[in-house]
Amino acid sequence: MSVVRTIADLIETAGAVHGLVLVGIGGHGAAGKSTLAARLADEVPGVQIVATDGFFDGDQFDLRRLRTDVVDELLAGRSAMYEPWDWARGAPSGTTVAVRPDGVVVIEGVCALHEMFRHALDVRVWVDAPTDVRLDRAVARDGESSRSTWMELWMPNEEAYVASDRPVECADIVIDGNHPFV
Repeated sequence: MSVVRTIADLIETAGAVHGLVLVGIGGHGAAGKSTLAARLADEVPGVQIVATDGFFDGDQFDLRRLRTDVVDELLAGRSAMYEPWDWARGAPSGTTVAVRPDGVVVIEGVCALHEMFRHALDVRVWVDAPTDVRLDRAVARDGESSRSTWMELWMPNEEAYVASDRPVECADIVIDGNHPFV
């Protein structure tokens, strides 16, 4: 059975209990979280994806805003509205994203399984990949000039987060991001 089908089965089980299913896909940067979320959206009709990268504020990730503007609103049965960060511009996007309070909503990103909202998630997935693979992917995506930022800032910060928050321990399933998701 494929990894995507296994996650889809977990979603189907959670959906049998209530209409809204919140899925968290966490993991280190460039482990394959976004790819897995996109493949899941191909497999499960109507999936809405919320990237934690959209909650950067120019200095840090504003997870409280993710909690209040998205998770709390959806749990209350209301549509969520947020303005994502535009990484290319280095500023808020100027557009509003709406998320319906029904079906499957995937929250994907490094901190998607953060203790602040992990208990609200119906399905928790951790994507893992070796450090060298993640660094190669990050540099291929972001350019060679990003290598030092990844090595000196992003990767050490992610390791500190994983050590203190221990998101892997809450995962329903741990996926090997070193291989294609089939």
